[in-house]
Amino acid sequence: MKAIRATANAHLRRDMQAGGKWVCQCDNCHEIRSLIGVEKTLEVGPLVRKIVHIEEQLNTMPEGPDRQVLLEHFLKFHDELAEVMSK
Repeated sequence: MKAIRATANAHLRRDMQAGGKWVCQCDNCHEIRSLIGVEKTLEVGPLVRKIVHIEEQLNTMPEGPDRQVLLEHFLKFHDELAEVMSK
């Protein structure tokens, strides 16, 4: 795994210096991209579930301080989701 990661990192650096995008299609780069996708999916899933759950609660909750607190959590999780997706 160390060799695959080292090769992919070298190719990433090379491609970023050459054109600003990681375009290498070698097996090592493909494997690392797949792992990154799995890691991102594992991070995104729980955040999406939290957002959906809070949204369901917000739809039934009357206006007031409790709803405002829940709305702040809702917005915080959206910000976290955006941060994960931007990686």
